[in-house]
Amino acid sequence: MDEQQARAMWNQLTHRVTDLMKVHTRPFVPALAGSEIGTGTFIERNEIEVLTCAHVASCAPDAHYIDDSDTILNVGTWRTDQNPAVDAAIAPIPSGEWAKVAGRAMPLAMRRFASNHRTVAHELLFFRGLAGENTAYIGTFGAEAIVSGYCSQEKPGSGDANIFEMHWEPGAATVTMGTGLEAGSKVKYDHPAGFSGSLVWNTRFVEMGCDLAKWTPDDAMITGLLRRYDPGTKTLLAWRVEHLLAWL
Repeated sequence: MDEQQARAMWNQLTHRVTDLMKVHTRPFVPALAGSEIGTGTFIERNEIEVLTCAHVASCAPDAHYIDDSDTILNVGTWRTDQNPAVDAAIAPIPSGEWAKVAGRAMPLAMRRFASNHRTVAHELLFFRGLAGENTAYIGTFGAEAIVSGYCSQEKPGSGDANIFEMHWEPGAATVTMGTGLEAGSKVKYDHPAGFSGSLVWNTRFVEMGCDLAKWTPDDAMITGLLRRYDPGTKTLLAWRVEHLLAWL
């Protein structure tokens, strides 16, 4: 197999992993829309909650579960941290609100969180988020929002004890083979502001030998909380999962 063939095979594999993870994570992820937009994740501890970044929660967002009717959930009081370095927030979903989406949406179990951020070289990292340009009006205005799934990789030699960095270069991004024609014609990926609050998954696909016969999305684990885009390094910055768990 020459280099061109190997690259084509790798692209096919990454497309397939992305498409499978996109379906797997769909029930967990709402768009968050207030004065600004962001992304959240439904999780379950003693109750069902929504987790995101503090700078997203500060915009007083509602949670929009993107289904056929764009169901809007009113969330409870956000818990944040007095330390501005802890850019995380969590709020309960009242039982009456959750009943609106129960059976379609699902909370993510805490067992899906890795104990720390530790990935093998060239691992595929996945997140599901709301790109800034993929929504114009949301909720009461009746227009659609597109929450999309993305695979990237950690930038070698980057990050520190608190964060890790994922490549994000819009000109190098491609739409997967499993993306529907309608969505593919609409989706854009130039403005990552709405990704704030997305949970980042270590797919463990490379760790498990890049073998689709052995790997499934159930093997993936949460490895961080996506905070923001750094245009200087062309990377998305994510808080390492061990710090997120300690805060929770």
